Amino acid sequence: MEQKTAAIVVIVIILVAGVGAIVFLGPSLFPQAPSIAIVFATGGLGDKSFNDGCFEGAQQAKEELGANFTYVEPTATSEYEGYLRDFATHEGQDEPYDLIVGIGFDQYDAMSTVAEEYPEQKFAIIDTVVDLPNVASLVFEEHEGAALVGAIAGIVTDSDSVGFVGGMDIDLINKFAGGYVFGANYTNPGINYTIGYTNNWVDTAAGKALADTMYAAGTDIIFAAAGRSGLGVFDSAKEQTGDKYVIGVDSPQMYYGTDDPENPEPPTVCITSMLKRVDVAVYSVIEDVMYGTFQGGVNVFDLANGGLGYEINEDLFTLPQAAKDAAEDLRNKIVGGEINIDQYNTTYWE
Repeated sequence: MEQKTAAIVVIVIILVAGVGAIVFLGPSLFPQAPSIAIVFATGGLGDKSFNDGCFEGAQQAKEELGANFTYVEPTATSEYEGYLRDFATHEGQDEPYDLIVGIGFDQYDAMSTVAEEYPEQKFAIIDTVVDLPNVASLVFEEHEGAALVGAIAGIVTDSDSVGFVGGMDIDLINKFAGGYVFGANYTNPGINYTIGYTNNWVDTAAGKALADTMYAAGTDIIFAAAGRSGLGVFDSAKEQTGDKYVIGVDSPQMYYGTDDPENPEPPTVCITSMLKRVDVAVYSVIEDVMYGTFQGGVNVFDLANGGLGYEINEDLFTLPQAAKDAAEDLRNKIVGGEINIDQYNTTYWE
C-alpha cells in the first residue's frame, strides 16, 4: 500500500540569552490515530467472506496505524439508519468518530439520509455510491475478478458444466455471474452453465439446496457469491461423491473446504476464491482519514490497482498450470485494455 506522509508544520522559536536557548516545537510531529465506527452488513461477522474481510482491514489499521474501532452487527436492514445515526451523534463519548463506515450496498438509503444530516461527519460506504461530499464510496469491478476464476473453472472442469449461486438477483451479484460465465467461456468455449439465487444472505440451507440440485445435474464446479448462504455450497460439495468443487468469494476460503477448517489439511473442495479486497478498501480509507487525505467521491478497486484477485494455496489444492496460465493471460489482457468485459457484467447469459 502506498505510504502517505502527513504534512507537518513545525514552528521553531529560539530565544538566545547568553549561552541559553529554548526551542518550542509544535504542533505534534505525528498524526493522531483515528477512531472508527463500523456498521456491518446483515450477514454479520463469521460469514468467512465479505464482513470478515472488512473486519480484517479494520484490524490491520488498528495494528499498523493505531486506529481504534467499534462496530455493530445489524440483523435487519431496518436497523441500519438507527445505528448510523447513533454513531453520528457519538452518544456516550466526548469527540465525534473520525470515520463511520457502512458495509454493503443495502445501506445506501440509510447512509444517504444520515450523511446529509451530519455534513461535517466523514463517512465511507462499500459496494454502492452515495453522492455526497462527506461520503467516500468504495466500489469494485467484480466482473473482472470473477472472469479470472471463471477462466480457472473452464480449465479444471471435467463435465464442461459450471454453476453460479448468488445471494440476490441484483446488478451487483450479476456482475459476479457475468464475469464468471465470460471467463469460463473464454477458456472453454460453449461451456454449459447454470445460474441460481438463494434470495437470502444468511440461509445456508438455501445455498446447499441449490448446490445439491446443480451437482446432481452434472455441474462439477460452483462459484458461490451469496454471503453466509454461500457456505451451504461448501456443505453440499463435501457430501458429494466424485470430484465436485466450489469457488469461494471475497476472502480466502480454500481452508473452509477442508474437513476441519480450524486445522486445514488437504484435500479441499475449494479450488480457489475470487478475492474482493474489501480489507484493502477499508484500510485505505482509514489511512486517508489518519493522514488528512480523505475525500468524498468514488474510489474504484479493480485488477489494475490490486483490488481484485484470486486465491492460490498449493498446500491445499494444486491448480493445473494451464489454469493459472489462463487466468494470468486473461488478467493481463483486461488490465492492458485488450479485452473489455464491461458489457458482460450483468447480461452475458441473457
